[in-house]
Amino acid sequence: MKTKHLVTIPMPLQVVVDDVGWWSGRDGSAYNQPFRTAMGRDHLPQDYGALVRLGKKLAMKILAGFVLCEWDRQGILKHLPSATWMGRQWSVDWVNQEHLERAGGIIKQAAHHLEIALHGIGHEFWTGSTMHRAEFHDQWARMRHPDEIRRHLDCFFRIMDHHGLSPQPTTFIPPAMKHSFGNGDKGIQKLLKEAGIRQVTACFQKARHLSSPRYPTVTWESGVVILDRGEANIPWNAIAATPRFGFDRPLLVLHWANILHKNPDRNPLVVDAWVDFIQKGAQEHGVLLSPNTDACFTQYLYRVCSKIHRTPNGVCIDISRRHTLPFNALNGPFAVRVNLPGPLVFRVVGARVAALGLGGGGSPTLPGKSLGQGQSASLIFLVPHADHVHLKLGV
Repeated sequence: MKTKHLVTIPMPLQVVVDDVGWWSGRDGSAYNQPFRTAMGRDHLPQDYGALVRLGKKLAMKILAGFVLCEWDRQGILKHLPSATWMGRQWSVDWVNQEHLERAGGIIKQAAHHLEIALHGIGHEFWTGSTMHRAEFHDQWARMRHPDEIRRHLDCFFRIMDHHGLSPQPTTFIPPAMKHSFGNGDKGIQKLLKEAGIRQVTACFQKARHLSSPRYPTVTWESGVVILDRGEANIPWNAIAATPRFGFDRPLLVLHWANILHKNPDRNPLVVDAWVDFIQKGAQEHGVLLSPNTDACFTQYLYRVCSKIHRTPNGVCIDISRRHTLPFNALNGPFAVRVNLPGPLVFRVVGARVAALGLGGGGSPTLPGKSLGQGQSASLIFLVPHADHVHLKLGV
C-alpha cells in the first residue's frame, strides 16, 4: 500500500448565482435604490433561460439567490416600507406582465435545474427615504430587529406564493454578505429555522462572529448549517465575465450579470463558456460536481468532519462526528474516491454502496483499477449505517 492517498473524500462543487429576480438592470445605489445587476438594460425571460441552460449542461440544480420586490404585483410591500425605496407608495406597474408570466413559467418548468434561494426582497433596508446596507444586517453586520426580519421573510414567501413558485427555499444567501452567527437563539439562524431555512451560504470574512465557528469554513447553530462561500472571484457587476475560479472550495459564487450578455440572444455563448470552464476545471482538480445544494453540503460536511486512517488490511473512515451536526444536515450519500495501488479487490463494511463511479461494477466488492497519470480514481457513493466505514482490501 504505497499509494499516498488510498481513499479521499473529494471536494464538492455547487454553482451559486446571486441577484436573480430584478427586472430593472440599473444599479440604483447612487439614487437611493438597490444595488441591482448593472446590466444597462432591463432583464428579460431569456435571462432566466440562461440559468436553466447552465443547470442542464452541468447536470446540476443551480442555486439562484432571488430578490423579489419587482415581482410584487399585489402591492404587498406597501405595508413594509423598510423593504423598498418607495415605501408606502410602492408600485411595480412598470414591469411587463407578459415577461413576468413567461419567466414564471420558465422557473416552474426548471425544477431539476434551478433552485430558488432566499436572498431578499429589496436587498437593502430603508428608513424614511434613506437606503442602508443591507436587508437583514446593517453595514457592520449587526442583525436587524427580529420582528422586522420576520416581516421581510413573510413577504418574500407571500410573493412566491402569488406567482406559484415552489418549493419554499431551504437556503439563505445574505444580501451584501452581511451576516452574523454565534449568538444562538438570539441570532438570525433561529428566525431562519422558523421560516424553513436549513442552510446558509455566508462569507465568513464579512460576517460578524459572536463566537468562533466549529470548523474554519463551516459551523451551525439553531439547527442551521452555515457554510463559508469565500469572496467571489468575479466582480458582481461584470457582464459576460471571463470565467475564473480556483476549484478550492465547495461554492462557485457568481452574480447574474456574470453569465449574461448585453444582447440577450448571446446569453448562450456566455453560459457555454462557463460550462466548459467548470467541467474542465472540475476534472483537472478532482472536484465532484454536485447535483444540488443538499448534496454539496452533505459531501462537504463529510469531508470536513471525517478522519481517514490506515488499518492493517485497508482504510477506516471515522464519521462519528456526524452526530454533532443538526438533525437532517446530512441528506443522502457521500462520495469517496478510491485509488487502489493495483488490481486488488475490497469490501465495504459499515455502509451501503449506493452507486459506483468510474471503475465500478454493481457490487460492493469490485475489482480495483491500476491508475495511470491523469486518470481519475473510482468513485463510490456510500450510505453509512455505522460510525466507522471500513474499506478492507483483498477480501
